Amino acid sequence: MTRKMSNVPGQPNHIWLQADKPGTYIGQCSEFCGTQHTWMRILVVADEPSQFEEWKRAQLQPGKAPTSDATAKGLALFQTSTCINCHAIRGIAGADLRVAPDLTHVGSRRQLGAGILENTPANMRLWLKSPQHIKPGALMPDFSFTDEQLDQLSEYLSTLQ
Repeated sequence: MTRKMSNVPGQPNHIWLQADKPGTYIGQCSEFCGTQHTWMRILVVADEPSQFEEWKRAQLQPGKAPTSDATAKGLALFQTSTCINCHAIRGIAGADLRVAPDLTHVGSRRQLGAGILENTPANMRLWLKSPQHIKPGALMPDFSFTDEQLDQLSEYLSTLQ
């Protein structure tokens, strides 16, 4: 799957993708556009219409409340650290900014860091520990979370299905 489209600030672009059958399709930016060019990939999942409608309904639901002490601590850390200043989690008071990706269902995503890492608890922790190491130039800065905080935050975010 390929597509070349230049972006101009302030001018929205639209793209139409049509899959003839359900499946997972991978695309790649076809124009060298800077240091992050290698990471400019897209993963398109095409479902049957009924499966897509089910997925869409689930995605519109708010984030789930913590179900354990560790995930409650992860949510508290999200709310008291700088995470809440950029990321939204629908259903969490104060977590409604859209500067960075919406994390309401981040645990259900296949990938992290715009397709760089498979979404596993270990990779979630790795991303939270040092996003700049994983994806240099990412807007998310490196934080000085302790190992315990990384465990709590990654466990909480992984539950957001």
